[in-house]
Amino acid sequence: MRRNARIIQINGFRGLLTALFIITCLAAGFIAFPGFVAMNIWNYFAGSNVPQINLYQGILLWAIIFLTYFIATKQRVAVSFASPRELNEEELKTLMERVKMQSQARMINKMILKNLEENEKISQNASDNEINKETKL
Repeated sequence: MRRNARIIQINGFRGLLTALFIITCLAAGFIAFPGFVAMNIWNYFAGSNVPQINLYQGILLWAIIFLTYFIATKQRVAVSFASPRELNEEELKTLMERVKMQSQARMINKMILKNLEENEKISQNASDNEINKETKL
């Protein structure tokens, strides 16, 4: 079982800027640039017989070419979504033991903190009583 398996971790404003930069670069490399190339190829071969296209229409042309290629070749897209596999008996047993140990540790920590708070209150009351006795004398 993987512990702390984080594929993407974005921390703070700097992490958001980095993620935005990565997404922008990927979009430029895989969408905008091929769309720009498709637009230039279309405009070069179109000549005066067919209207010229802009970058947006070049991106749409690239999407049509891309989707047609994948439909025609019947290849699977690289992105896939899968449900996580189920735990077997041994993994489930170790997980339940860890949960039990953590709950016991949490309960012991609460008891220790409560005891420390009570000891602090008692010592505070004792010091207050000593101060009160000294002021009365």
